[in-house]
Amino acid sequence: MEKTKRFFTDWSRFEIIWLILSTVIMIVLSIIWGDNLLALISGITGILGVVLAAKGKVSTYIFATVNVAIYALLTFQNHLYGEFMLNAFYYIPMNFIGFYLWSKHKDNESGEVEGKKLTGRQTVILFAAVAVVVLVYWQILSRIGGQLALIDAMSTIFSVVALIMQVARYAEQWLLWIIVNVVSVVMWLLLIGKDSSAVTMVVMWVAYLFNSVYGYYNWRKLAAKNVENK
Repeated sequence: MEKTKRFFTDWSRFEIIWLILSTVIMIVLSIIWGDNLLALISGITGILGVVLAAKGKVSTYIFATVNVAIYALLTFQNHLYGEFMLNAFYYIPMNFIGFYLWSKHKDNESGEVEGKKLTGRQTVILFAAVAVVVLVYWQILSRIGGQLALIDAMSTIFSVVALIMQVARYAEQWLLWIIVNVVSVVMWLLLIGKDSSAVTMVVMWVAYLFNSVYGYYNWRKLAAKNVENK
């Protein structure tokens, strides 16, 4: 109990309510719609992971690893090959790298990571380059018979770059995550009725979307705080 209290010491009321509300909604809808247990576990650990990421906490990578391992299985079962390869062969190893790098760059008092941000010009170049790569990967997925190839390509490429930005501690990661979350919500909405995990996945990605907006707001503060400390 004491460890739990210390864990939530620097959490705002909004953050605690948001975590509890999103988790409860996911559990209730999962039961109502009869979603499978793996999807529910993936959803809950995913929400815990992204909320902790928005707060800049190193422990995000523990929950994220469980989340992406299960999510990889679910996407493989639905022939979303881009998403499967992303989670199985990229997210999992990157979570270990992220845990190591964030542990070396965090505020010892608050436990929050030291955030950074790009210039406006760097942000424009980043998005232009990502758009080009998305178009190329879309063609590759189409040729190997992937389902929802363009949506899958967008989700995959933006996620790859967003995680690099996350591990490197840039606030602009959240702009990329917002796009990933919107695309993923659309992708799973199209799969409702075709897969038993779809409803839980929609709820999970909608929760991620709202969290990404908050994450961008909070990380801009972390980046500003890091500049002031220097």
